[in-house]
Amino acid sequence: GWARRVSLELLLIRRAFVLVFVPCFFWGRGVGGGKLISDDVPAPLLGCLRCFVASFPLMLMARKHFGVKIDRADWKYFAGVGVMGYFLTIFLIQLGISLTGASMASLVNSVTPVGVTIFAALHLKEKITPTKVLCLVLALVGTFVITTGATGQGEMAGILVVLAAVVTWSVASVFMRQLTAKYPPVLVTTVGMAFSLIGHIPVGLFTAATQDVLIDGRVVLVVLYLGFFGSGVAQFTWVKCLSALPASTCSLFYPLQPVFSALLGALLLKEKFTPAFFAGLLLISIDVALSTWETKRTSPDR
Repeated sequence: GWARRVSLELLLIRRAFVLVFVPCFFWGRGVGGGKLISDDVPAPLLGCLRCFVASFPLMLMARKHFGVKIDRADWKYFAGVGVMGYFLTIFLIQLGISLTGASMASLVNSVTPVGVTIFAALHLKEKITPTKVLCLVLALVGTFVITTGATGQGEMAGILVVLAAVVTWSVASVFMRQLTAKYPPVLVTTVGMAFSLIGHIPVGLFTAATQDVLIDGRVVLVVLYLGFFGSGVAQFTWVKCLSALPASTCSLFYPLQPVFSALLGALLLKEKFTPAFFAGLLLISIDVALSTWETKRTSPDR
């Protein structure tokens, strides 16, 4: 009955709030990984390798849904997810990281919640509440505080490239939210990844044939990590979250990426926490708490 449906929806919402930490964790490490091998593997080829590797675990997870019929009118949105989300965004992010520092790229990428919120309001008619506006401000300020003083070249070209990636990812996330209302999240991710390979493979092959590429054990490990976790697992869990939460709400967790990046840097590289980190962490924690409260306040049981 109605009570059971409400209870199930609330369970899915709670699960989504837990899952949304997963892509932020892997993306937070992916920025550093991309920068680590940017001198060995050109950005177009790295983007191709990431999505090629990611396609294998995704196909295994989605195999039971391959018989699902996709409406003709929805193919353009699947293509939008693949081309804008998994091809252009990954290509632009890797290019931006190669042009500027990883910290600067992470900082610029933190404006993603603004883009997603705007496009979700325009395309999906999601409401921009005062609480969401406050969360946007907290997220942006918190990310800026955390990355204050971080080293980075900060070239204008790299900043503009990452901003372009913010736009393409924002639009793709809105399409993902729309499609998951009709199709399994893993199918949306897998079909979108297949569309991305239509662009990635020729660009990657051309890059490999025309530019210097260095492949060693370190590069292979980073590519496998970025493919399986940074693109495969992270993209699937992101779409899974979008199936249960508004796109604008999911995007407000984006600033967790530099938090995870800083935490792992301290654990693995013995980097020290600064007062700015704790101040930014506090602001982002308030953002996450407010986002959770806002979603529960507007949930069906109210």
